[in-house]
Formats: sequence, C-alpha cells, structure tokens
Amino acid sequence: MSKTITVAIEGPSADRALGELLTIPGIQGNAQPVDPDEIERDGGVLVAIGAIVGIAEGIVSIVDKIIEWREKWKKAGEAKHLSVVIEDPNGNRLALDSATPEQITAVLQTLAS
Repeated sequence: MSKTITVAIEGPSADRALGELLTIPGIQGNAQPVDPDEIERDGGVLVAIGAIVGIAEGIVSIVDKIIEWREKWKKAGEAKHLSVVIEDPNGNRLALDSATPEQITAVLQTLAS
C-alpha cells in the first residue's frame, strides 16, 4: 500500500497555493480533481486537494521550504482566508498555519516509515 500525505487547501487562491506547494523542490506530489458540486460558492471558498507521495531531499530542508511557502502566503495577505490542513497516512491532521517545524517534520517522516 502506498503512503501519501493529503493536502487540503481552502480559500480564494487555493488552487494556486496548492500548485506552489507541490512544486517545492524535494516534494513529489500531485493535485487531485475536486467535484465542482462540493465547492462552496456562496462565500467564494475554493477547495484544492493534493497528495504528497514522496520526498526527494532531506526532511529538514523540505520543512524549511514549506515554512517559507507559508510565510510568503501570509505576507501576501491571501492567507487570512487560506486554510491548509495536511493529513498523514495514519489519519492524523495538522493545520499548517500554526504548525511547528517539529510537527511538520513528524508528518513528513510518516512517508518514510
């Protein structure tokens, strides 16, 4: 059975944010199609779902890049309406907005275990 980390992003620029996250060097992943009927349109909320299927570099380096990605989105102001949750293969969920480097590392390590 293949292990994946599911990434769910909700917000006005969810698809763009997911694309940037999945193109971080060292992350191997892909975007997954979302049923248009499941997207909330009243509040303009968009949903993007992706999967991280592997890591090609050291975990610490990738964690640093994920934190840089998160900070970039926060500074752009778009993150105030952007919610990012990752779920490890065991079903444990982590909100990236408030996650520590140690917590992100623990989730990424589930791909290797």
